Amino acid sequence: MNKSDLVDAIAAATNEGKTKVAGLLEAVLEHISGALQRGDKVTLPGFGTFDTRKRAARSGRNPRTGAAVKIAATTAPVFKAGATLKGSVAGKKKAAAKGKAAAKSKATSKSAAKAPAKATAAAKLKAAPKLKAAPKLKAAPKLKAAPKLKAAPKPAPKPAAKAPAKVPAKAAAKPKAAAKTAAKAAAKPAATNGGKGGAKSKAKAASKKK
Repeated sequence: MNKSDLVDAIAAATNEGKTKVAGLLEAVLEHISGALQRGDKVTLPGFGTFDTRKRAARSGRNPRTGAAVKIAATTAPVFKAGATLKGSVAGKKKAAAKGKAAAKSKATSKSAAKAPAKATAAAKLKAAPKLKAAPKLKAAPKLKAAPKLKAAPKPAPKPAAKAPAKVPAKAAAKPKAAAKTAAKAAAKPAATNGGKGGAKSKAKAASKKK
């Protein structure tokens, strides 16, 4: 089997176009070669490992002429087959390989069947309206402290009954004084008249004695 035969086989097994398969195979080989050039190791579990081995300079002979030649030191790529590859080549694990291939195909078919179901479930979840979150209950307003009752105002003391105002002595004495002055004023004319009469009587008495 050459490279083109390998491309045809992979294209038939994967239902992919030959051009695409050829490009993928070429990319795989280029990456393996680049890793070996950098001194890296490429391991494919079960298949094998690509690695490099350094060979020191040595002397050899030309197979045509038999002349001695010097062979320079070099680095050569090597491949070490994996256990699965060795077993399949030896014919010991063909059945196991077939069983694994069948199991893989079943798993692939199951996953392919589950994929539409998952997509349908996801579409249903997207289509279902989202439940609105319940509104948060507002905290009850705090009760205000009742205002303190003001102390009832003390009743104002009743004013004591006023004692009857004392009539000042001077005010009471004024009418008496007025009465006295009036009496004196009335007595003065009488005295004046009496005095004149007395004088006349005294004069008459004196004239008689003479």
